[in-house]
Amino acid sequence: MMKKYEEMVFKALYERRSTRSFIEDRPVEKEKIIKLLQAAMAAPSACNIQPWEFIVVREKETIQRIKDSIEKYGNYNAPLMIVVCGYTEFIPWEGHHWIMDCSAAIENMLLAAVPLGLGSVWIGGSDAGAIRNILDIPEDVNPMGIVYFGYPARQQEPRTQYRQQAIHWDKYDKEREHRPVPGNIFGQK
Repeated sequence: MMKKYEEMVFKALYERRSTRSFIEDRPVEKEKIIKLLQAAMAAPSACNIQPWEFIVVREKETIQRIKDSIEKYGNYNAPLMIVVCGYTEFIPWEGHHWIMDCSAAIENMLLAAVPLGLGSVWIGGSDAGAIRNILDIPEDVNPMGIVYFGYPARQQEPRTQYRQQAIHWDKYDKEREHRPVPGNIFGQK
C-alpha cells in the first residue's frame, strides 16, 4: 500500500500531460512562475554546476515571434513561455552533458505545473539561432528548450505509458522486435 507522499508523487507524474490548448487571456501569476523556476533549479546537475539559465517570456508579441520561428510544431496559445538555456563556461569537460542538466530542470517544471493547476508542453524542434536572435541571447549561452505554460482549456485523464516491451532485464534483448509506440504519430520503427 502506498504512503500519502508516494500517492502525491505518482499522482503528479500521471497527471502531467502535454497541454496544447490553453484558456485565452488568462495569464500565469508571477508567484506561480517563481514556483516553476524554483522547481527547475531543484533539479540535479553534474557536479552541481547548475548550467541553466531561464528566459521568462510573457509579452504576446515576443511569444508570437517565437511561435512563428518554430516551423511545424508549437503553434499553441500559451500565455507564458520559459526558454531554458545552458551556460557552459564553467563546465570543465567537453561535450553536451549540460543538456541532461537542463532537461532535468525542464522535467521538474513540467511536474511542478500539475499541483499549480497549470498545463504545460515541452516544445522540440525549435530553431536555436532564431530563438537566440529574438531573445537577444549571447553566443556563449545555448538555447536548449522551450516550455509553454498556461491554464489548460480542458482536463486530460491521468495515465502512465508503462510498456513491458521497453524493459530489458539484466541485459539488452537484441532478439526483441521493435514496434512503434502506441500513439506514435509517425508509426516508424
